[in-house]
Amino acid sequence: MLIVLVLGGLWTRTRVQPLGTYDQGFYLGIAYDLLHHDRFTDGYRFAGGGADTDRPSGMRFTPLYPALLAAVASVDPELRRNMDCSIAHGGAGTDCRHGAGPMRSLQFLMMAATLWMLWWAAGHCTGRARTGWIALGLGLLTAPLLLLSVDYLMTETTSLFLFVGASTLALAAWRSATRRLVWAGAAGLVFGLAVLTRPGFSWLGYAVLAAGAVWALAGTPAPGRWHRWRLTGGLTAGAGLVVLPWIVRNAIEFGRASLTFGYASHTFVQRLSFDSMTWHEYGMSFVCWLPDGNGIGKSLAGAGACDRFGWDDHPDSFYSIGIGPMLADSLRQSGGWANHMSFLVHHYLLQDPLRQLSWHAMVTLPLALRGLYVDHYWGFVLGPVCAVLTMRALLRRNDVDRRFLLLALPAWFMLAFNAAAAVNQVRYNLMLIVPFSIAGAMAIEVAIAYLNRLRAVSHRAL
Repeated sequence: MLIVLVLGGLWTRTRVQPLGTYDQGFYLGIAYDLLHHDRFTDGYRFAGGGADTDRPSGMRFTPLYPALLAAVASVDPELRRNMDCSIAHGGAGTDCRHGAGPMRSLQFLMMAATLWMLWWAAGHCTGRARTGWIALGLGLLTAPLLLLSVDYLMTETTSLFLFVGASTLALAAWRSATRRLVWAGAAGLVFGLAVLTRPGFSWLGYAVLAAGAVWALAGTPAPGRWHRWRLTGGLTAGAGLVVLPWIVRNAIEFGRASLTFGYASHTFVQRLSFDSMTWHEYGMSFVCWLPDGNGIGKSLAGAGACDRFGWDDHPDSFYSIGIGPMLADSLRQSGGWANHMSFLVHHYLLQDPLRQLSWHAMVTLPLALRGLYVDHYWGFVLGPVCAVLTMRALLRRNDVDRRFLLLALPAWFMLAFNAAAAVNQVRYNLMLIVPFSIAGAMAIEVAIAYLNRLRAVSHRAL
């Protein structure tokens, strides 16, 4: 109830943006074709055409969020009407209304459930109810940021809800004495849904599978090893049960046994553009991507010092170059989307692997920091706290540490992946709110214990 009251009070202050803003048109276009033509397409933004176009099937995006939009629009005349208007005007209809009450209400409930899972996970990770409440309080400080995602018809809220849900179920599997396999399978199912929302999560799935295999093989007697294999297998089977039908569909229709086609290289070329920065720009990136970096950069290096690190409002920004001429040139040289990713990897990473890979890794660092500053100074403060506690947990590895790592390491992995493979930004890394909040709560508990010891010493001295 507390979560709903706080979120609800703040939600009334938010401002809904037009349906053509940012990437909403990607998903609305596919949902529109689902409703009107009963098929998953690439949407009008990539397949072209207008409201009357009968677009062919596609696999550029994963299906869950467009399907959710279509399902809600099928029972919400207002959303369907506004979606139709937006598509008819190519996403730029100024006369189209923005109403999507049931869909945004559903996303509001997802966000409230996500914060409830944060509270539950923090309490059961540490074994202390008070820590759960402290973590919830810290998490609620990010509510204005989270509510921005609620108002946009994009994947952020759904993917965060599913990611945290999978993590929470994995923690339940770790704690359970009798139903570990059931909880692990449920975690896999929910994680599979997350993959069908954000395809980048599939790389976390590969990492978890590899780590699970190593964990299962790590020097334990045969009965314990078999138990670990069952848990890893349950998680994998749950995810596969959800994801494989979509991959089979793509293999049958397009001859491509993969989640998407074109999405990965379209994202990756934008990231590779940042590898063209000079040493001076590399140094400035650490400044310009701070929470107040534009102002600091202007003070240090003059007006326009941070323009190259912005978005498409500056034609010479790395993002504008990546999404514009670099994308067009690489598509032309590779012969199209089918060979695009292999061309990018060969030309920009493996042509001179020592130099290119090392520089790519170096540029990944400031991009990771850019995504780490969740809600500006909130992430700036709690990010290092979480990093220190993660390192301590890796070294100590008691039961509380293992539970914390179960929640923290997947989020750290996704931060690094997003920085290496995409134009990393905060909205890609909202899952960091959970481990950051828990780490902050644990640090506050340590501070409380320290103050209590000081008080006890002073009382004895008196």
